[in-house]
Amino acid sequence: MKYGHWYSTGMRYGTLLIGILFALTLVQANVSTAQESVIYEDDWESLSEHTTPQWFRDAKFGIFIHWGVYSVPAFCDTSTYSEWYQYWCDTNAHGGLERRFHEENYGVDFEYHQFAPMFKAEMWNPAKWAELFRRSGARYMVITSKHHDGFCLWPSKVASEVRGYPWNSVETGPGRDLIAELFEACRAEGVRPGLYYSFMEWHNPLYEADKPRYVEEVMFPQVKELIQRYEPEVFWPDGEWDHPDTLWRSPELLAWIYNNASNSEELAVNDRWGRGLRGQVGDYSTTEYGSLGNSSGEGMRPDRPFEECRGIGHSFAFNRAEDYDIYSTRTECIRELIDLVSKGGCLLLDIGPTADGRIPVIMQDRLLAIGRWLEVNGEAIYGTDASPFAATPWGRATCRDDAIYLHVYEWPADDMLHVPGLLSPIRSARVLGGSGSDLEVSGAPGSWTIDLDPEHPAAHATVIRLDIEGAPRIDRSIRPDRDGLIMLTPDSARIKGVDMRVETRDGHRNLGWWSNVDDLASWTVTIPAGRYNIMIEEAIAPGSEGSKIDVKIPGGGSLRHAITESTGSWDQYRLVTLGEFELDSETTGDLVITCSYKHGDAVMNIRSIRIEPING
Repeated sequence: MKYGHWYSTGMRYGTLLIGILFALTLVQANVSTAQESVIYEDDWESLSEHTTPQWFRDAKFGIFIHWGVYSVPAFCDTSTYSEWYQYWCDTNAHGGLERRFHEENYGVDFEYHQFAPMFKAEMWNPAKWAELFRRSGARYMVITSKHHDGFCLWPSKVASEVRGYPWNSVETGPGRDLIAELFEACRAEGVRPGLYYSFMEWHNPLYEADKPRYVEEVMFPQVKELIQRYEPEVFWPDGEWDHPDTLWRSPELLAWIYNNASNSEELAVNDRWGRGLRGQVGDYSTTEYGSLGNSSGEGMRPDRPFEECRGIGHSFAFNRAEDYDIYSTRTECIRELIDLVSKGGCLLLDIGPTADGRIPVIMQDRLLAIGRWLEVNGEAIYGTDASPFAATPWGRATCRDDAIYLHVYEWPADDMLHVPGLLSPIRSARVLGGSGSDLEVSGAPGSWTIDLDPEHPAAHATVIRLDIEGAPRIDRSIRPDRDGLIMLTPDSARIKGVDMRVETRDGHRNLGWWSNVDDLASWTVTIPAGRYNIMIEEAIAPGSEGSKIDVKIPGGGSLRHAITESTGSWDQYRLVTLGEFELDSETTGDLVITCSYKHGDAVMNIRSIRIEPING
């Protein structure tokens, strides 16, 4: 018995000693980790040391959600965003469209804050939302915790105190912490949750009277509460554009976030931290419908990824005025994702739920279509790098390690797909989701041809995986097709400047928003010896005729084009021959288009530039 007692006691003390030693080891490890961790200072140089999380670089596809009090009227001119309803009414915008709608349907004396009790979310099921996001293939989501109207989707006491009436989703309307419930549901489905937050606020008396006090007493406490309470994996500030980062105290706030967030290394923050800073700060850059917007004019940092946000309709929040034709088709949504990933970016595709908490069926349909396509072709999207090619006339491309993925939009009529400029040997080629058989590859480095005859085009985009020897080696210049034509498209252009961008109008891509005379576009081309015509497919609205452009040709020389008349609108195109030139030998260089004089709102929209051989 004595021996048994001694053994039992010894075991207890031995276990205790091991526990103490283990605890001391953990303490030492934590001290060591703390010593090695980065402490961020409140300046942009220090903050730039924060690394963009690898999960965000690999994710490629997220869901944006605009949902709030504005979802009750859910109305605005179809050219803009319905979450700005309050502002449109206040400013009598769009010829008074929203103001008249408001007065006719709610009354002249009906105040915007009276919509809050009508925002009930009575049919909302966060688990169903999260399931839909997972089925869409989205890897993360970002929801408007607070938009410009200041209404909060979490129990923010200061939001109500500063206004003197209930102004969060727990004290009025749904009576629920919408952020907490959605975050829990998304995490259960493996979708990383994130938060949008607007710096500015309409009709906030403190914001209007004393912005520094607003920043100190409202904005800072709200952001800190969101970071600590919900631990978002994306933080998406907005509404920063009217004021510099010094007013918002952005470096101080972001340093606090990086230093205090429990998941700092996994947290991705965007670039919207003050006037002129877009593309320059944060973990990633943001574009909106193809525009960097409110940037300093320096473009986006090449070492950071970018994220494009856009709606399935045009508005971000639900707009009852939008009809079927305004919504992107399934194919357009999928190809938008492919296009952005091929450029090294990702897509944050927006949905606008209804005030009662439903995601419109047409939006569900588009998300599920993306998910079905990704089930087959996800390896060509997630974790890939941008296209190694300068131009792919049949579609887009992505790559990883020793694999290149060809996203074919235009199936060749003769089933023979030509791969421009690939110098690397091809070991094998096959269609994702196809028969599984290897495709026949012929030709030589720089002019490979793939025989697609055994396969058939898939819906939206067919993906062909090429396994190559080593990393891709590419001649990135744009060369003539089989007929000798060199086609320069908007998507293969390099744009330098503030306003010019690639946009989609009537289902076609074009260079547009050429409203700054210093903006330019260029293409690297290889032109064999011979005589050529240069033609431009242009659209000019009435009032903008009179501009002058110059086209610099590789090998010397340039052509000037004086625009003497409009085409009728920005969507009506004509093909104009600028002139001809001749080269004595094959030349590789940049064709550059610039503006020497602008008249009116913009220079022109460009759908293509064509270099066509003159035979005979």
